Amino acid sequence: MKGVSPADSLLKMGTFVILGWRGSYYVSRLMELRAARQRPVVDSHLRQCQACSQPYSDDFIDRHGMDFCSVACWFDYLKKRPRPHQTVTPSGDFIRQEMYPMSFKEIRPEEAKRLMDESNYAYVDVRSEPEFLNGHPSGAVNIPVMFRQAMGMVPNPDFVTVVEANFDRQSPILLGCQMGSRSGRAAEALVAAGFSDVSNVLGGFGGARDEQGQVVEKGWMELGLPVDYGEQEGRSYGELAGR
Repeated sequence: MKGVSPADSLLKMGTFVILGWRGSYYVSRLMELRAARQRPVVDSHLRQCQACSQPYSDDFIDRHGMDFCSVACWFDYLKKRPRPHQTVTPSGDFIRQEMYPMSFKEIRPEEAKRLMDESNYAYVDVRSEPEFLNGHPSGAVNIPVMFRQAMGMVPNPDFVTVVEANFDRQSPILLGCQMGSRSGRAAEALVAAGFSDVSNVLGGFGGARDEQGQVVEKGWMELGLPVDYGEQEGRSYGELAGR
């Protein structure tokens, strides 16, 4: 990505090895916040999405000083600006390759149900274990992307590892949460790990709502799709994580 030097990559790799996933995450966030404070302040009315030029709003995401209105726009930006990558041939010569990041699809619950019925798509519910037990799409498995603790929601450092232990990187995977936000982060993580067929289920299980609490995207339950409760053999996080 533009703005990332080899030294930055080595620093992040070293931090990951020394501190682990969670420590590396927090150190990276501190570095990003420090860099953000050092950047010139730009009036919000002058800011816009780097990919589609939509005017800036509070729910934009920041990627190395660039604004994007959604993860989809971020991936579109990356696709149009391939990062050069050098490898060594058997003869020892360097060759130049272009690296294109993979993206993920966004589908609605009805389409997710159809894919589960007609093909070998797996539905991975990324909500916490209590949420999963209180109701989830029939046939779903539970691998939380975040845990709920006293301090709030914290990342599950084993999320990608547990997914890799149960699915091939070519497996078609549907990701769903309560409203669609956590599953979007989970999809981003799996794509970065090399999974090639990932879909985020819009509206998740309970439906997406606006600031006034109005439903803007119906979820699995509101659409009357089949729901299971409690644990089913081979589908709980404890079993999938090998506990």
